[in-house]
Amino acid sequence: TSTGETFSGQKCTESRKRYTRIKADLQSVGTWDAKKHLKKLSGKERRFKNDTNHCISKQIVAEAKGTQSGIALEDLTGIRDRTPGYKALAAAIGKWAFYEIAMYIRYKAHMVGIPVYLVDPQYTSQQCSHCGYTSRENRKTQSDFFCIKCGYTDNADINAAKNIASRADVNQPIALRPEPKRSGRWKGKPTTSVVGS
Repeated sequence: TSTGETFSGQKCTESRKRYTRIKADLQSVGTWDAKKHLKKLSGKERRFKNDTNHCISKQIVAEAKGTQSGIALEDLTGIRDRTPGYKALAAAIGKWAFYEIAMYIRYKAHMVGIPVYLVDPQYTSQQCSHCGYTSRENRKTQSDFFCIKCGYTDNADINAAKNIASRADVNQPIALRPEPKRSGRWKGKPTTSVVGS
């Protein structure tokens, strides 16, 4: 998040890999018992993923509520068309279900009156949240951000979250927060601190 809090889907990723290996073995067997076990295993994997996403979304909304902040998320509408090699990307992260956790966040935030905003994610991982300079060279590794112009360093995800917060314009006082529409989206701008990726 833009406040420095991090939430990981590592457990889901590790679990998905383990379940994928087991299911591949069961599918190769092909017996009735194997198919029955495969169905049971798929349900167990789905429940684990849902529980994890519920837990993370609850923590994010609780943080926003505690700091009287809005929540901003990357708008990934049309990502299939915009992202080269999307199928390979989906194989790596898709089953962790960003859309699902975003849906949980929006639902839980709506229940407690926290506005949620979707912002353009383009270059959020390459842009320096300190000086605004954008370059691929700023992102040397998956986890580290170093601006080659001003020398600013940060965790790459936190830097991106700060950019998302900035694009959502987070300086509006909480008292002026707009009322939510029935669609679950809000007019106006969010408040002091924004959660992003």
